[in-house]
Amino acid sequence: MSIRIRRARGDEAELCWRIRNLAIIAQCQACYPLSAIRAWTPEKMPDGYRQAILHNPFYVAENMQHQLLATGYLDIETQRVEAMFTLPEAMRQGIAARIMTCIKQEALARGINALALSSTPNAQGFYLKQGFQCVRNDTHYSPAADYTFDCIEMLYRPEQ
Repeated sequence: MSIRIRRARGDEAELCWRIRNLAIIAQCQACYPLSAIRAWTPEKMPDGYRQAILHNPFYVAENMQHQLLATGYLDIETQRVEAMFTLPEAMRQGIAARIMTCIKQEALARGINALALSSTPNAQGFYLKQGFQCVRNDTHYSPAADYTFDCIEMLYRPEQ
């Protein structure tokens, strides 16, 4: 399967949001209750999501039919990796790793010497394979879900 990684366009925000929600629903049920997941994945996209696409290096993976399969971006302001999500049917094909490579290259080009992220427990293994290290176990309270999600704070420092 031929996959192309490119920057997302603002008009693709709803598609990227859909990928996010489908990935969370498919992958996080082993970690969090379904009621919290449903509240965490509203159908209506928040306004800030499109802004993240427009103002950050936000990457998508697309197949030859121009179907979006995965997302991920570098939040320039916080120097954090965000929105790493893959459609369930496209998981475990190395697509997210390719997006992560683009994010790391972008960070390097911008002189960013460390990247942070918050991982769900189910995604921790993926990030470890990408060179991230666990910093600490943490939690994130979501008012929308009225739930405190367990997460792992992780850090990546490129080899000097």
